[in-house]
Amino acid sequence: MSTFATVDEDLALLRSRGIARADADPLIVRSWRRSLGQYKLDPGRRQAPRVLAGGQLRDHQDPMEPMMQIARGGVEYLFNQVRSAGYVVLLTDCQGVTVDFKADPLQKRELRRAGLYLGACWSEEEEGTCAVGACIADQSALTVHQAEHFRSTNTTLTCSASPILDTDGSLLAVLDASALSSPGDKRSQALMLQLVSVSAKMIENAHFLKKFEDHWIIRLSRRREFAEVVTDGLIALDHQGRIIAVNRNVQQALQGAEQMLLGRAVDQVFDTRLETLLASSGAQHRETLALRALHSGRQYYALMRAPSGRTLCVQPSRSARSSHPTAASLLTLEELAGEDAQMKRNVAIIRRVIDKGIAIMLQGETGTGKEVFANAIHHASERAEQPFVALNCAAIPESLIESELFGYADGAFTGARAKGMRGKLLQAHRGTLFLDEIGDMPLQMQTRLLRVLAEKEIVPLGSEKAVPVDVQIICATHRNLLDQVMAGQFREDLYYRLNGMKIHLAALRERADISTLMHSVLARVAAETGRGQVTMSAEALRALLAYQWPGNLRQLINALRAAVALCEHDHIELLDLPVDVREAMPAPAPSGRALPAPAQQAACSEPDDERGMLLRELRKQRWNVTRAAQELGISRATIYRKMTRWRIVAPNAAGGD
Repeated sequence: MSTFATVDEDLALLRSRGIARADADPLIVRSWRRSLGQYKLDPGRRQAPRVLAGGQLRDHQDPMEPMMQIARGGVEYLFNQVRSAGYVVLLTDCQGVTVDFKADPLQKRELRRAGLYLGACWSEEEEGTCAVGACIADQSALTVHQAEHFRSTNTTLTCSASPILDTDGSLLAVLDASALSSPGDKRSQALMLQLVSVSAKMIENAHFLKKFEDHWIIRLSRRREFAEVVTDGLIALDHQGRIIAVNRNVQQALQGAEQMLLGRAVDQVFDTRLETLLASSGAQHRETLALRALHSGRQYYALMRAPSGRTLCVQPSRSARSSHPTAASLLTLEELAGEDAQMKRNVAIIRRVIDKGIAIMLQGETGTGKEVFANAIHHASERAEQPFVALNCAAIPESLIESELFGYADGAFTGARAKGMRGKLLQAHRGTLFLDEIGDMPLQMQTRLLRVLAEKEIVPLGSEKAVPVDVQIICATHRNLLDQVMAGQFREDLYYRLNGMKIHLAALRERADISTLMHSVLARVAAETGRGQVTMSAEALRALLAYQWPGNLRQLINALRAAVALCEHDHIELLDLPVDVREAMPAPAPSGRALPAPAQQAACSEPDDERGMLLRELRKQRWNVTRAAQELGISRATIYRKMTRWRIVAPNAAGGD
């Protein structure tokens, strides 16, 4: 219930604060109604806003760390604009908790008492109408000025806030500029709200550029002379040149048409072909291109930003295909995770520990993509612009691994290079060193590596001078290193030094998103070879899903490369797949029979209740193997093996996936 006796008293309070006027800001009116009716708050409460500290604050800051790093430049920019007027700048999370702020140190005590401080909680549920809380609720920029605040203790403040939104429209954070005192006329805050909104969009654009750093990005400006310095719009492209994201400016310019924009080729949206845009970003110079939006006729000037790293070619769609590949993009952590729950958890963990100086150990079967995953970690870190250096400890002879890892000085040994050689550790200085098959490293090298990790310096062979080295270590192995420690084959102290965070990469047959992953890999393989969109028959897909994939992702990529090369009309049939994959295909039952005959059932070695349980679940899920596997807690491959063993075939003989 409201703390007031009647609705008339509520209205009287609103009138006394100027909220009930006809020209009142509707955002503030709605916020007051929520504060009174939904949250049942007392506007007369004199208690200052709650301020979190210690572990409670870190619980809000840790998930926001990537966003805080991106936003820091925008926060500082805004503060430098407003500090002389006595304003403090707050960055809050989606719960209204201040996770970062900039303020004049001389105002520290006064700001803390007012709640304009790190850890302060400005949610609408706690403080009622305030700029941060109302901004979170309506995801709109606004100023809450003095008496417009719900709590009487906040009525001396003036606060302007703007949302920071992700590309899908979800809220990432809120940027706020507040002052302890200000002129009574709210119109004095119009410029402040504009500064906050501009700064919030700057942060949004920085987030967009970071999020899609491994994609081609079109930067749009309305004026040619400002194209290098002003960004009015951002558009990200996938590896086939299709639009996958646009920023808020483009969304607003399209007036709701952005959903039609996503997934379309560039030449379906602008009067310019993709190869023309790509050619404008040549190594020697960047060219500003004029282009016109087809849906509105609006004129823009575009600059292309290339991906930060490359392994796969961007392949234009059929309507805009170039004969020469012009760019490529690395697989990101999110792309590697796909829709698999365990891999998504892995990526979430990595995001928490990245750039914290914690060594990462990747474990998984051969072919699970450990080096690809390590490369994605590197490119998601602050070291992305520095070298990523890989060393396979099992592929180098024991006699050479020391010089490969630590390098050597001039004349260190017979046959050495005249000017010596920088080892992998020095090559990776300030970057990332990936040690693959670390379990195969000789014990002597383990001792030297441990010393380097402890002292952060190395002494190359034949040299007496120590050289400082700063590297992020990521190692990988398919062995059980603890077993090797127990057997005396791996140093225990090095194991715990390298095992700062252990990540298990699931085998391909264990992944819950294997079907989606196969289609994703097929699209990339097709783009690599210039084949455009390649499809596959249901029979071919069923064979791929039934196979065990002992070589995991590496084997799948090779199998699909061969299938793409062999298939006709860009469509993969069963006969296009490798022989070992085809042989794993479940044998079809006689036409018209979904279940084996009683005599065949009697010959089975497993109890009939397992067969019955599987059959019931498949029927329950209408023969959708994916959902049946999820309900039973087993992989699709296991479902197909059991279907083959029990000779269960879907009524349409296609597997129902």
